[in-house]
Amino acid sequence: MDPVSLGIGIVGLGLQLFGTKKAVDSSRDIANVNRGIASDEQQINAQKQQAMELSARRMQLENLRNNQRLRAQATNAATNQGAQFGSGLQGGLAQIQDQSLFNQQGVNQNLEIGENIFGINADVSQKKMQLANLQGQQATASALTSLGGALVKEGPIIGGLAKDFGSWASKGFGSK
Repeated sequence: MDPVSLGIGIVGLGLQLFGTKKAVDSSRDIANVNRGIASDEQQINAQKQQAMELSARRMQLENLRNNQRLRAQATNAATNQGAQFGSGLQGGLAQIQDQSLFNQQGVNQNLEIGENIFGINADVSQKKMQLANLQGQQATASALTSLGGALVKEGPIIGGLAKDFGSWASKGFGSK
């Protein structure tokens, strides 16, 4: 094999090795960034969940305060009219209690739905991190496959180089 073809083959193989190494490194970096993004999304999700739970607790407390305020107003109005011992007051208080319980149930149901959504979002973030790992592994495997193909393609050049080097070495390194 002529020296020019041999040199070009060696340079090509070197570039493929270098490119493969860079591709593997880039794949690893991309996977790390994707994992970081998914981790950040999990942290944001946790903060949103905490805010939702705090809001639900405030709504529950406000519902209780409204219940107490309405009961006090109803009792006061009945007392001012001299009807504090009548069935009308008891019916009004029962209605206030029922509305308060209905409102409390709505807050609890919304809180449960929110908790479910945040659980699903956490699962999605975990899957994104797994996906990032798998993409990094896939890119590494692809790069190694490409390198293997390059070695197969350039094998005759490398073999020729070894053969030429062997015959050159047997002649005594520079002997004429």
